[in-house]
Amino acid sequence: MSTGAVLGLAVVGMAMAAPPAGWATCGGLPDSYANTACATNSTCCKQTWMPSTGNWGCCPFGTDAVCCSNGYTCCPKGTTCHDSGSHWSVVTTCVAAGEEVKMATPGIRVIGARSAVGDPVIGDQVCKTGPPDAFSDTLKNVLIVGDSVSIGYTPFVANELAAVALVQHSPWGGDGGAEESKYGALCIENLIRAPDGTVLEPDVLMFNWGLHNSLGGNCTAPCVPGQSGPPDEYLPFLKDIVSRLKQLTTGKTKLLFAITSPMLCNKAIDNIQVELNTQAATLMAAEGIPTVDLHSAITTKCGPVPTAACFGETGCYCPHCPPGYSWLANSTISPAIQALL
Repeated sequence: MSTGAVLGLAVVGMAMAAPPAGWATCGGLPDSYANTACATNSTCCKQTWMPSTGNWGCCPFGTDAVCCSNGYTCCPKGTTCHDSGSHWSVVTTCVAAGEEVKMATPGIRVIGARSAVGDPVIGDQVCKTGPPDAFSDTLKNVLIVGDSVSIGYTPFVANELAAVALVQHSPWGGDGGAEESKYGALCIENLIRAPDGTVLEPDVLMFNWGLHNSLGGNCTAPCVPGQSGPPDEYLPFLKDIVSRLKQLTTGKTKLLFAITSPMLCNKAIDNIQVELNTQAATLMAAEGIPTVDLHSAITTKCGPVPTAACFGETGCYCPHCPPGYSWLANSTISPAIQALL
């Protein structure tokens, strides 16, 4: 049999392999590496940002959770979904049978639980999964878990490291990526697995949270679960993420934390981000995890905050900057990753 035929059989076998024990494919779809599967102690729900067949994601609120009709959020078992807002900015209040509908107040974000009697239970966006392509068996493998800025620079990192590593991004799909740290803590099991639930064991896992805990300012509107969270939630949930990453990754995987990029045009928001970056840097030092500082790299290149334009674009790195992603990938991120490979 030819090498090509053997490879073809291997690819087919991978595509049709069953999910790992304790996971089941969503929506009655055939078992496939790229079809979403959820842990049997969670619930398959629609997640509009997921590009997988059927747009399935996983609700972390246990079995028989309620999938909200908005296509983004879910609620605990025994409740109904009551939405304010729409699309990605929807905020869902989860109301139990016989309870008064008391819509959430901005700033109250007790996702999946109550902080006190009378507080509304808040739904969250359904968890997204990791990337759909199988890891390479000839190159090193790199997984970048992060926000929408990381979605922008990942293709340039992949191109820069193409000779030595296959670089992929988690979550699969667009929007704000891994969102705020509470979403990350709820969804970390899914974010570092393939869509079918296979645990991913990259050589380097670069991760980042921060932007979605600063963009909402003091978390008045538009503070939206699964999109943005208050700054004071950042560190506790980042600690949970780090703890879980250390449990889930093997000795093979080297962790690298990316210090969040600046809000270059907005001093007030960037002041919050600088404080969150300080918290993250302190945590990573205590945990023995190396960091790569995107904030300092960008402000050194573009100027101090506030700076109105960089790379010929007004609003560059506020928070996105397509013209600047190649530079950031090649000058800062790729060397930091390559040093760990």
